[in-house]
Amino acid sequence: MLKNIIFDFGNVLIDYNPDKILYRYDINDKERAILKKNIFGSKEWLQIDAGKINEDEATELFKKKVPAELRPKIDKMMATWPERVTYFSEMLNFMKDLHQKGYHLFALSNTGMRFANYLMSTDYGKYFEGEVFSAAEKLMKPDPKIYQIMLNRYQLVPDECLFIDDRPENTETAQKLGMHAFTFNIKKLPELKEYINELK
Repeated sequence: MLKNIIFDFGNVLIDYNPDKILYRYDINDKERAILKKNIFGSKEWLQIDAGKINEDEATELFKKKVPAELRPKIDKMMATWPERVTYFSEMLNFMKDLHQKGYHLFALSNTGMRFANYLMSTDYGKYFEGEVFSAAEKLMKPDPKIYQIMLNRYQLVPDECLFIDDRPENTETAQKLGMHAFTFNIKKLPELKEYINELK
């Protein structure tokens, strides 16, 4: 019997697209290309998610790579990008519906803590009964250990869980651990709803 639904964040609850994020800022095409390469395309960006450096440390490293006139823009972008992402409103409605039906909702995401904390402070966050984030655990999906932390911390039975993620390698690991899993994109929301109905 399905009791618990576990959500990834990027491309599940939000449209994670660096180009779209960068277009929310007052920068020209040349600046946009520089910032995309040196922030979102950098090894430091991945290190934030992995918990090896925090956002403030990463910001200083990013600023060393770019012309001086772009450094204030990096400060602003790193401080504000979580609120400038496109949030899927239909997913908020979906979560509300699941909650009303009695499902327990959890978050398991590869993310830095600045974004995680911001999302958890929004209306989306109020539906989660527990969360596991890569930066805090210093583990990244698809490492089975981070899934096991989720199961152990909240005493979840794998067969009673559905894990929703946009990456096949992440859903495959969940399945290997005995969970139900669904590889998601926002166009597949009707398909996901059907799948949940089948798992009752």
